[in-house]
Amino acid sequence: MSTTQRCELINSYIKRFLNCKIPLRDFIRHVDIAQRNIRESERHDDFISYYTEPAYPTDATLIGYLRQYGAACTRQVFHMVKLEVDLESRYNIVGREAEGTSNIFKLRKFNHQGSEYTVMHSMVDNHLECSCRQFESDGIPCRHIFAVMKNLGLQHIPPTLIKRRFTVRAKEGVTDFVVPPSYQDVPQVVEMSRFGTLNSLATHMNSLAAKLDSSYNIAKDKMRELILQFQLALEQQQDPASSDIPNERSSTPRRLVRDPVIVRTKGCRNSDFSEPGVQRQVGNKCGRCGVRGHYRTTCRAPMEHDSQATTQGYETASHTDATPSTSGNNQPFPGSI
Repeated sequence: MSTTQRCELINSYIKRFLNCKIPLRDFIRHVDIAQRNIRESERHDDFISYYTEPAYPTDATLIGYLRQYGAACTRQVFHMVKLEVDLESRYNIVGREAEGTSNIFKLRKFNHQGSEYTVMHSMVDNHLECSCRQFESDGIPCRHIFAVMKNLGLQHIPPTLIKRRFTVRAKEGVTDFVVPPSYQDVPQVVEMSRFGTLNSLATHMNSLAAKLDSSYNIAKDKMRELILQFQLALEQQQDPASSDIPNERSSTPRRLVRDPVIVRTKGCRNSDFSEPGVQRQVGNKCGRCGVRGHYRTTCRAPMEHDSQATTQGYETASHTDATPSTSGNNQPFPGSI
C-alpha cells in the first residue's frame, strides 16, 4: 500500500464524520473523534488476531490452507481468504503447458464457456501468478490460485503469497514513529507518537513473556517497578532515571483494595441505638395502651372514657332509685300495706 492509498483511505473514513455546514470548532472535534475511533478499532482487531483463534469449517477440503492463514494473518484477512477458498471448487483446469521452469494452467468456471483464466506456477520458488491480478491488487490469493495449488498437491502456502503487511507480526519491526518537524512542538502529537511506539514494543514483549512461567513472573515484576517509577517521576516532574526506586520485590508497596467502611445512612436518629448495650425492642406497639405485641384495632384493654361512663351510669341509676318522685300520685299501690 502506497502513501497515497493510505491518505485516501483515511480521508474517505473521516469524510463520514464531516460535512460542509459544520463550524470550525466542530470540525476539529469530529476529526479527533474519527482518529480515536480508528485507534480503538485497531486495538480491538489486534487483540482478536493475537489472542483468539478463528472458527475453521470441518468440511473444508483446503482446511490446511485456512489454518496457515489463520495463524499468520489478521482475522479480517482470514475471512477474505476463506471466501476465496470456498469458491475455488467452481473452477476446473482445462489445460496445462510447460514453459521452461514454469507451468501454465488454463482454468474455466464449471458449465460456463465465458472467460478463461491463466495461472503461472514457478517450479523454483512455487510462486503463482493469475491473470485476474487480484493478488497484486488486494494482496489476497484468488480462487484460481487455490484451485491450481490443490491440483499440484501443495501442502503449504508459498511464502510469496503471504503479504507481511497482512500478518499479525507486521508491527514488530516498527520500533519508532517519526514525528514530522512541523509537529515537534505539539505535545499531543508527540505523546501519541510515543504511545504508538511503546504499544508496539509492549505487545511483542507480552506475546513472548506469556509463553513461560518464569518469563511471565519476571515481566510482571519489572512492569510493576517501572509503573511505580514512572508515577513518582510524573508527580515530581523529573527524569525517570533519577528517581531512586529499589529493585527488590519485597520492598515494592502493595496496594490492596479493601471493603469500604460501613456507615449509617442519612435519616432520623434511632433512640434504640443511642447508647451502647441497649437492646432494640422488636414488635408492634399499640397506639392506645402503649403495650407492644398488638395493634390498636386488636387491643383488649378497656378505654378510660368507657370505664368512666359506666361508673357514672351506675351512680345515676342508684341516685334515681333513692330519690322519691315529686310528680304524679304518691299513694302506695293497693295491697302494698
